[in-house]
Amino acid sequence: MATNNPFNLTHLILLESNFKREWTLNLEHPEFGSSIDLQVEDTTEENILSVYLKLTYSAGVGDSKEITAYVNMVGVFDIENIGDIPTEQFAKINAPAIIFPFVREHLSSLSTKSGINPILLQPVNFVKRNEAKKDITGSK
Repeated sequence: MATNNPFNLTHLILLESNFKREWTLNLEHPEFGSSIDLQVEDTTEENILSVYLKLTYSAGVGDSKEITAYVNMVGVFDIENIGDIPTEQFAKINAPAIIFPFVREHLSSLSTKSGINPILLQPVNFVKRNEAKKDITGSK
């Protein structure tokens, strides 16, 4: 079937996954909190765009990291005729938005298998995230 989309997802690959939890957890502690760090990197070679989404998750009380996780997933896109969306914009906004639900599901599944309630990450607005990075670096 022909498509008008210049970017076609051909592969979604889990490159690395690591999950660790302590035997006992302070989940009910009022100061129990979590943080995530999300990195997006991309490479283009000929008509192939590879977008890497790297998620680092940690949770615990204070400086104690009782749960840690790292997920590195890559989406591989065939680039056909470039249309309205420039490759750079697609790589920073659209591609991560396509890949992120799979990263979220993977982390949720890992946490469930570890014997705790699923870790449910909030969706990410990659448009706002990209704009915020432009504001910080001053680049476009």
